[in-house]
Amino acid sequence: MRKGRRFWLVVAAAAAFSACASDHPVMVGRHQGQISLPDEPAALIQMRRNGCLDEPCPVYSVSIFPDGSAVYDGRANVGVIGRRALRVRPEDLCALINSLDAMDFLDSAQNCCLCPDAAAPSTVTLDYRPGTVSKTVVHDPRCATAPPAFFGLERQIDHATGAERLAFLPARKGVALSGQAGGRSGR
Repeated sequence: MRKGRRFWLVVAAAAAFSACASDHPVMVGRHQGQISLPDEPAALIQMRRNGCLDEPCPVYSVSIFPDGSAVYDGRANVGVIGRRALRVRPEDLCALINSLDAMDFLDSAQNCCLCPDAAAPSTVTLDYRPGTVSKTVVHDPRCATAPPAFFGLERQIDHATGAERLAFLPARKGVALSGQAGGRSGR
């Protein structure tokens, strides 16, 4: 009986020490493309930050459902790795829908917000699915010609869901992170 307790105590201690010693994954370069962010077809609004090729930018998705529930899925270069259930207040969901309508999101071109000459784009995929209509727009926050409303919408989504807190990764010594959820990258 006593040996069994000792065994589980050692296992628990080892797990605790390994968790303390591990760093959040910081990925950059060609391996960044190997991380896939899931599409949530039932989501009303979805944002997928796809990272950067030239620096360690956040890789995560946020999916907001019509009932106000939301899911954060952190993959790399974020403070919280994994899926987390979130909640969006009704007034914030209403404000997001109003912002999408005000910027004529459904009438935007799919690649309206990309710079064709960008050497290393940092793309964000935005999906909006009101009813039977579905629209996806790919945006590069680094592109100076992209409409500022898209950057504002992305910040609004991060704030309404609380993803900005989950995705924030404090800078590590010797590793400069860009594109944090709360800030603007590449400018």
